[in-house]
Amino acid sequence: MSIETIERYRRALETRDVELGLSAYAPDAVVRSPLTSRVRFTGHAELRPLLEVAFSHLRDVRFSTDTGDSSTRVVVYSARIGDEEVEEAAVLKLDEDGLIAEATLFVRPLPGLVALMDAFGPDIARRNGRTFAARFLSVATKPLLAMVRSGDRRAVPLAGPRP
Repeated sequence: MSIETIERYRRALETRDVELGLSAYAPDAVVRSPLTSRVRFTGHAELRPLLEVAFSHLRDVRFSTDTGDSSTRVVVYSARIGDEEVEEAAVLKLDEDGLIAEATLFVRPLPGLVALMDAFGPDIARRNGRTFAARFLSVATKPLLAMVRSGDRRAVPLAGPRP
């Protein structure tokens, strides 16, 4: 049943329980990255390290929205990755057993998305045995994160409505 699946998904994120999280996904489920259309994780063998990394970085998860029907749900939550606040919307397509068959993730604001890339990318690469990629991502994301944080604090207010 979809309500039970979504409840397991929610509880897994809040408690950082990888096994509970995997139990919400079909064995051949696909998770689409919020960073790029070129990356997706398929099946429990690829989802396990993704959940382990996500649960090691996400803090203070608070769900705000759950809407949809028995075949498609949209859930929204906010959390922290380090010092950055993030909000994620997940479009969850459920199979005939009510398990998540496909999850497409969307993350905002931009500093939160880049913080996610900075935290998750190197860890996922390392868990996949790609040590060079992990080192590269760790170094490459730092200047981008600094630029985005600075722009969010200094440049974005210049373009917004006047107080």
